Amino acid sequence: MSKEIQINSGRRVSPARQRRIRRNALRLVGRVVVVRTLFNTFTGCLVSVGANSIRLRIYSGVNRVFITIRIPIGIILDIFRFRCS
Repeated sequence: MSKEIQINSGRRVSPARQRRIRRNALRLVGRVVVVRTLFNTFTGCLVSVGANSIRLRIYSGVNRVFITIRIPIGIILDIFRFRCS
């Protein structure tokens, strides 16, 4: 069972960028992606895209478990597919 963590912030990116991020994220569901936010960069499997947030499943090497992170779309700077080759 994976644990879910919510990331919050008062800072936001522009509405135009939020629309672009949401459109790109919908195509990437089920794939390994890199998500750059205002605070950090996360790499994991994109589980779902909601109205205001995305769910990303990442591996925690500390406890050797998978953690689901819910990230608001308003703080995402960029999201793209992780290239393995």
